[in-house]
Amino acid sequence: MLQRRDALKIISFGALVGSLANADGAQKNIEQNSDIKAKIAILGAGLGGISLSAKLRKELPNAQIMLFDKKEIFHYEPGFTLIGIGFYQKSDVEFAKADYIPDGVKWVKQNVKELTPEQNTLILDNNESFSYDYLIIASGVEYDFSAIDGLSEDDINDESVKISTIYTLNGAIKTNKLMENFANNGGKAVFAEPRTPMKCSGANKKMFFMSHSRAKNAGNLDKCEVELFCGGASLFADPTYAGIMQAKASSNKMPFNLRHQIVAIDKAKSTATFEFWTNYKENGEQKTAKEYKEVKFDWLHFTPTQKASEIFTKAGLSTSKLGFVDVDKQTLQSTKYKNIFAIGDVINTAMGKTGASIRKMYPLLTQNIISQIKGESLSAKYDGYTACPFLSEYGKAIMVEFNWQGTASSMPCFGATRESYMNWLIKLYGFKPMVMYGMLAGRV
Repeated sequence: MLQRRDALKIISFGALVGSLANADGAQKNIEQNSDIKAKIAILGAGLGGISLSAKLRKELPNAQIMLFDKKEIFHYEPGFTLIGIGFYQKSDVEFAKADYIPDGVKWVKQNVKELTPEQNTLILDNNESFSYDYLIIASGVEYDFSAIDGLSEDDINDESVKISTIYTLNGAIKTNKLMENFANNGGKAVFAEPRTPMKCSGANKKMFFMSHSRAKNAGNLDKCEVELFCGGASLFADPTYAGIMQAKASSNKMPFNLRHQIVAIDKAKSTATFEFWTNYKENGEQKTAKEYKEVKFDWLHFTPTQKASEIFTKAGLSTSKLGFVDVDKQTLQSTKYKNIFAIGDVINTAMGKTGASIRKMYPLLTQNIISQIKGESLSAKYDGYTACPFLSEYGKAIMVEFNWQGTASSMPCFGATRESYMNWLIKLYGFKPMVMYGMLAGRV
């Protein structure tokens, strides 16, 4: 039987080998692309922006590649859930971007405040302007805490308020403290998420299941109550995994509610108000019935509403109410401007909002950008691949993988669609080296 230490060695070695496997794969393209000197601007130096810049640097050695981002710290965001359940510390997820931005890529430490696509220019916060030949939007999402009446980001940073979210670093640290207190002392924990698109849509449900598991490990399940409220009409986008999660919640006697959108919080009363919605037809007309339910909590964990910067709507790049950038979902090219592309959480699709999605996106986007520069058809297609190890209890995880077509298991040896200890180890020890040494270097 495979021992834990041996498993960790295999995982770490495999992640590093995978990250280095294609280190020299672009060498054959350098000569044929050496005459390309296009000015390529990338908005955002997060996982998508840095990984893409590294890949472009390898493939287009003489292109002018510019990254625009004011933040100097890179956050390994998949580690936020590990902070929330007590495995990681702040130091495990914070890194200096300067150590990862590729040589030859110009890093402009300013955010973009305005885009004028017709003129191929962008304006920075300091009013400096830059021109580009090609633009890639990799700016991620913003959190709209005010979408819930009575809530602000200050509440997440206030230790006296029993509300948290793992979507921010401070919120993840606070989540661990509140989860520990809940497991040891009991009470009612409420978990809420919106019906709008979100990155890592399983994150809130991970905390739902892990809180139950933590209370069980503490021997206090009889004092602890957890309840999940989903704004959408299903527990998860992919029906296979929705069924798995539903079955586990039911077997553990963990109640969950669908079509319950959180709309307000009363911190003084420790209550959350949910809008229960149901669609129906009356005389052939589509209508929505709404009822409101007030729920008491001792601890509330929630997923904030997510949106893109308003600059994309102002620039005519978005028709979404939340500002997500309109792209062809396969080529990632703007539906309006042929020299503009987008990657990651900012694109106007419900899927494709995980780090695993970016791992699939940035190599094919590099290929499509080069094809666009050369006037060739865009042959590289993104299939909607989305994945995340779903932490279901301490020592177990499910490797969630799906695409436009449905469930898409690429790692059956690790227990496709079922819980396993190996998946748990991959989450804890395998993904981080792949991201930090593989993706950010444009290698995997």
